[in-house]
Amino acid sequence: MSDDVVQLVLLSSHMAYTVGVGEIVSEQRDSSTARVPAVPVGTALVFTRYDEEKAVVLHPQDFRRLSMLDHDLEELSSDRPPLSELALEAHALEDRPGTPVEDPGEIKALLGL
Repeated sequence: MSDDVVQLVLLSSHMAYTVGVGEIVSEQRDSSTARVPAVPVGTALVFTRYDEEKAVVLHPQDFRRLSMLDHDLEELSSDRPPLSELALEAHALEDRPGTPVEDPGEIKALLGL
């Protein structure tokens, strides 16, 4: 895998992943140049060397799903609508130290509603 390819690291059962800058880049290779085992849907094969993760093999369906989720997450995180004045005021009140306000009537009074 080249340095400019984004590397995904699947962490066993936690299914957490870290991604470098940018989107997932696919490189197609002829299966006759590398021996890659068949992977069932929903399984990630993690290849290690000296206790360091080197590569992950996914079923094509899982890879497409992961790519779509990555794209959707990027879209959601970059297109956040601006917060309204009321939302900004609510966040400021929420950040104040002290006892949390749980009563809906008291919350409305604090926000001037």
